[in-house]
Amino acid sequence: MKTPIKFRRWMLPVLCYLVALAGWLAWGLWGMAADGLDRASGRMTQQELTPADFALVDLDQTREDTLVTTSGDPQMILEDVSDRTVRTLQIWADYDGAAREMCLYYTTQAGQPYSQDRRVFPQQQADGSYLYRLPRGRIVSLRLDPCSPDQDKTVTITVHRIALNTSASAKLLPNWYQAFCLILYPGLAAAALDWLAGLVQGLRRRKTV
Repeated sequence: MKTPIKFRRWMLPVLCYLVALAGWLAWGLWGMAADGLDRASGRMTQQELTPADFALVDLDQTREDTLVTTSGDPQMILEDVSDRTVRTLQIWADYDGAAREMCLYYTTQAGQPYSQDRRVFPQQQADGSYLYRLPRGRIVSLRLDPCSPDQDKTVTITVHRIALNTSASAKLLPNWYQAFCLILYPGLAAAALDWLAGLVQGLRRRKTV
């Protein structure tokens, strides 16, 4: 008769990290499959845009490819993208001054206000472009804040290209923030479960006394 394997404390964090890794891989594979279906159905296709396709706020369009900021909060708004699946926005542009903060806001319902809880920041690519990855789910509208000029400063933006859905939206390798979460939260879960197990054992000992 085989002796049952004794559960050791170090197995708990290992188990939590394995569960987190398996969940991440399953989520990534499901996302790749979902994106493939959206591409096949025509809902997620690459689309080229120009500044004229956006509603411009605090931006003067001096030429077809040139925008000049008129405040510290310039905005480029796509008011309705609900008829398609949007997973990425990528912009190729030059700035004659410091761009500072750049971000992309999104809404998930009609009439929903833009909020800091629903925004993403770009990853600069090897070719100098900025790539924004949107969360999975329904996206109704987009608001690109292409820069945040210093007070009383003007920035001229030369836009070479803007495109939706240029990159594979789902990826198995996490970014830095996602990797941090994959390290932090399984460890916290293991600590919480270890504390709970110790509490249960303590209660059982009291009952047997």
